[in-house]
Amino acid sequence: MRLEIWLDYLSPLCYKQQKSVEKLLKLYQFKDLELLYRSYEMIPFFIPHADCSFHTIMSKHHVISLEEAERFTAEIHPNLKPVSVIDAHRLSHLAKKENCSLAYNTNVFKAFYEEHKDISNHQVLLDIAIQSGINEDEARLVLSSDMYLTQVQSNRENAIVKGIFELPHIRIDGKHRLNGYHDDQALMDQLIRASAQYVKNDYCEGENCHRKKTH
Repeated sequence: MRLEIWLDYLSPLCYKQQKSVEKLLKLYQFKDLELLYRSYEMIPFFIPHADCSFHTIMSKHHVISLEEAERFTAEIHPNLKPVSVIDAHRLSHLAKKENCSLAYNTNVFKAFYEEHKDISNHQVLLDIAIQSGINEDEARLVLSSDMYLTQVQSNRENAIVKGIFELPHIRIDGKHRLNGYHDDQALMDQLIRASAQYVKNDYCEGENCHRKKTH
């Protein structure tokens, strides 16, 4: 079964969604669950200006009132500042290649929303990459170049083609669409429902079938 997650590090709702996924994976054991992260920059190539506030970005790109955004932001951290996340997204594709996606996304969200680190800073990202099990030399190469930029852009473009305009967005086996935040119990309910409808031939044909898991 495949669980795809479209996210942006600038989205507190995506942070909450990641926490739900982490909790789900701690509470339950899945025999065959492929976890696949997709990049979706809410604001492509975003560079914050001096008077740019986090709740203003939230209200604009999550389509909620400014008051709701201010209240939500205050619950996480009242002085949270928006940063550029393009390099964090690019590095996430190296994490995917090295089967470190879960650890990497967990650590990026933790660094930004819990430790209040600047995830646009290359040293911060390098430390996160190493902590997540990514090869240091490969991480340095990505951060010193524009590697995976095309993949980040393609993820967003493909999402729009699929009609995905709200973050976070989850799809189970490419069929079951979940828009917005869902807690761990809601996710589990949807996985059970999808599992009951799962047909192996949807993804596997012939005697041999192997789907690569993302660790």
